[in-house]
This record gives sequence, C-alpha cells and structure tokens, in this order.
Amino acid sequence: MLTWVDLLALLSLAVGLAWGYRSGLQGAFAGLGVVLYLLLAQMGLVGPWWGLGLGLLLGLLAKSLPFPPLSQGLEALLGSLGGFLLGLFLALAIWTGYPWEKTAAGTLRYPSLSLPTPVYDGISQSPFAREAFRLAWNSPWLRRVLALDQPAKR
Repeated sequence: MLTWVDLLALLSLAVGLAWGYRSGLQGAFAGLGVVLYLLLAQMGLVGPWWGLGLGLLLGLLAKSLPFPPLSQGLEALLGSLGGFLLGLFLALAIWTGYPWEKTAAGTLRYPSLSLPTPVYDGISQSPFAREAFRLAWNSPWLRRVLALDQPAKR
C-alpha cells in the first residue's frame, strides 16, 4: 500500500515528466542539469547551491541560445526525458532524505527511531523508501550525491 511519502515522491516524478513534456528544450536542459550535478558530485561539489546554480545557468542557456527549430515530437521527447530525470532525482531524494542511524550492532536503521511517529510510519510502511535507501546506500556515487554519509543529528 502506498503511503504519503510514496505519493509525494511519485507526484514529483509525474510533475517532472509532465513539465518536461510541456517545456520542451527547457526540460531537456533541466535533465542535463541533473546529469551535470551527478558528475560534479563525484568531484566533491555537492549541495543545494550547486544544484541551484546549475539550474539557473542552464535555464539561461536554454532561453538565450538560438537553437535550430526541432520537430514538435522531438522537442517533446527530449523535454520528457529531461523532466523524467529531474523527477526521478527528486523522488529519490524524497525517499532517501529522512534520517537514518547506526545501531549498536553496527547495522543501519532506516528510518531513524527519533522521527515523529506519523513520519516514521509513513517511511517504514512505504514499499519504495527502504529499497531506494538501500540502492542509494550501496552505490557510492548516489550516496555522495544524496549526502547520505552523515547520520541523523540528535
């Protein structure tokens, strides 16, 4: 059964895809921004300011550069792909962005027990959140991009 966490994540994925389809080349540039952010994160340049700066820069480029006219179908396809990448990144950030903690046995507990009960229940009952966290934790580059290296602050 889907929880409110899943609904938020899937809504961001759907909105990203729909926005990319409607915006065309601007959506493609947004997807390019996600890819560039993933590459910059490998060099240690992680954080919301890098993402915001890349987004603004690529948005300006998409609006100001003269591109040859593309067919409506190709532009919608490129925009949909970019919007899907943006929405997928946002959904993954929603599913994995809650605090985690290390147990006394040295294993990870996701979500952290220090969360309020409604938030903890929403994450722990989600069919996607734990798997998304496991995927991100086992991938060193996703762990760096999503800043999962730092445990929850108490």
